[in-house]
Amino acid sequence: MLLENLSRRVQFIFQSNKDVDRRIFWHSILSFVFRGGGILANLIMVPLALESLDRESYGVWLAIGAMITWFNFLDVGLGNGLRNRGAEALAANDLIRMRKLVSTSFWSIAVLVALSIAAVVAFFPMIAWNQIFNAQSIAPQELNEVLLCVAISFFTGVLLRLTTSMYLAFQIHSIQSIMNFLTQVGSLMGVLYLVKTGEHSLLHFAYMVTLIPLLVQLGVTLYAFSTRFKDLVPHWKYVERGELNHVLGLGVRFVLVQLMWMLITTTDSYLISIWMSPELVVDYTISWKYFGMINIAFVLLMTPYWSAYTQAYTKKDIAWIIQANLRVKRYVLVFTIIEIVMFFIAPMVIDFWISGKVVIQNQIHLSLAVFAWLYMFLGSKNYFLNGIGKLGVQIRILIVTAILHVPISYFFCITLSGGIAGLVWGTNICIFINVWVSSIQVKKILNQTAQGIWNQ
Repeated sequence: MLLENLSRRVQFIFQSNKDVDRRIFWHSILSFVFRGGGILANLIMVPLALESLDRESYGVWLAIGAMITWFNFLDVGLGNGLRNRGAEALAANDLIRMRKLVSTSFWSIAVLVALSIAAVVAFFPMIAWNQIFNAQSIAPQELNEVLLCVAISFFTGVLLRLTTSMYLAFQIHSIQSIMNFLTQVGSLMGVLYLVKTGEHSLLHFAYMVTLIPLLVQLGVTLYAFSTRFKDLVPHWKYVERGELNHVLGLGVRFVLVQLMWMLITTTDSYLISIWMSPELVVDYTISWKYFGMINIAFVLLMTPYWSAYTQAYTKKDIAWIIQANLRVKRYVLVFTIIEIVMFFIAPMVIDFWISGKVVIQNQIHLSLAVFAWLYMFLGSKNYFLNGIGKLGVQIRILIVTAILHVPISYFFCITLSGGIAGLVWGTNICIFINVWVSSIQVKKILNQTAQGIWNQ
């Protein structure tokens, strides 16, 4: 009976292309409102963090944040696999299969998370973290406790984030921005409390900015399964090995894409820390956050298209996909103009933002502006490819460029003495290669001339 009620809601969601466009529009509006609030909170967080921590501690914190994201592959792609396969099941109005997908994904990830947390507790204390992060002034015991807090919170969040994948499969895309807003505001309040009380411990800072987001994720998960998704609560009896293989077949490919992409784009702060100094990570991160705002806005527009592409491709509606891609090209043009303006006003805006606490070279701004543009342009292609599950070319090119990333970046950064800007230019070259190849594949698929590897 409950599944019948959910089935009627699904039929309403997946009615027509006009409904899809309307849903994309309204969820984009909600996303912009809440993500705008989240961005504002995040911008206020930077000067507060610099006030709460000394520059080296904050630089180490930023490097830890970059490193821990490498473990996003812990879900072995089940998050994105659930998103794609779930959208396919919903397009076919197959709610029994949807519940099997949800149950199989949740229980599989729960086992992996439990094993990972056990490994973290057992082995993290044995690692010389101060040497890894080149941290001179932080007590080893404190740094170890910080890493334990961050890792345990992160791994638990991997399980809870599957709820977000369910919302995305149902094309309720604004949930990501709402959750981001709640976590950013909550973390900001926590750090503001530390500043007001004069507490400058890195460990207490870590507690505030990791446990508060975890509580938000837990609250959303409990709410979802007690209301909208109460018919899909994970249960052992719905776990099926066949569905696990089906999701993993696609999910593992997403893991490879995700892992290679992280090796290219999230290692820069760590490389700056070990090749130069943890303090310089602050310069990089401030500029990265500034230009990253354009990427956040672009991702907000693109997120609804992922599952919409899945639905349209499943129904062989190529005409809608072509029209959608034309809209995306206009988005890219508008955001490119905005980004050019952002580059020219960057010194003034950043000086006002952080009250002159850090002076950043224009070369760094230029390299990261180009990084943000390439990231956006690649996203305009890969959201379509990810939505339809054509990952074969992406995986091969990402593996090659991930291998080339460190030596190319070292050449520009150290050999040519390019510093932070040189390192980022090395990253930009790797991203450009991916942009070029993905553009060719999208064109072939839409022209229905993709064969062999181009159709995988």
